[in-house]
Amino acid sequence: MTLLQKMQKQYDEKAWQEFVDSYSGYIYTIINSMNIGSADADDLRQQIFIKLWKKIPDLDLNKISSFRSYLTVVVRNCVKDFWRKSQRDANRSDKLVQSDSELVDTVSLPDIDDVIEREWHNYIAALAFKNIAEYLSADATRLFNETLKGRDIKEVASEMGLPLSTAYRLKSRVKESLIAEVEALNDYLG
Repeated sequence: MTLLQKMQKQYDEKAWQEFVDSYSGYIYTIINSMNIGSADADDLRQQIFIKLWKKIPDLDLNKISSFRSYLTVVVRNCVKDFWRKSQRDANRSDKLVQSDSELVDTVSLPDIDDVIEREWHNYIAALAFKNIAEYLSADATRLFNETLKGRDIKEVASEMGLPLSTAYRLKSRVKESLIAEVEALNDYLG
């Protein structure tokens, strides 16, 4: 059973807490990447979670291509609503009145779809590595991290006193485990 299937039981506190724990940092990162202050970002994240809490029980999971695409729409709409309200409040204080369509035109948002996609990949990769790290040896973790930084595997293996064949095997095992965990997380989290 996926997390979203569990979430459709709206009052399942354990599933809701897991959902918030799983998505909170990700949603916050998206909002922050759009240059929204931290106090507003916290409020906006809460609004997004409230909207999701209300909508997920009625969501037909068979009709959406992925939860991430649904989340993109919810986040995009909440951010646009935030910008509209901010602009309206600023205009009221200046005693200027504009129509809603003019307000939307004045909002220059980064391409939220690209931001969400990029942040999702970063988030899932970091979560996957965290999940598999407890099963990896210290050597495997260090070797993989160093090669991710762009260091040559031969140099790292030499520093660690590992035969090159062992270094390649360790890196390959970590990569395979990471790919499998990313796939599992994508299936589970949507």
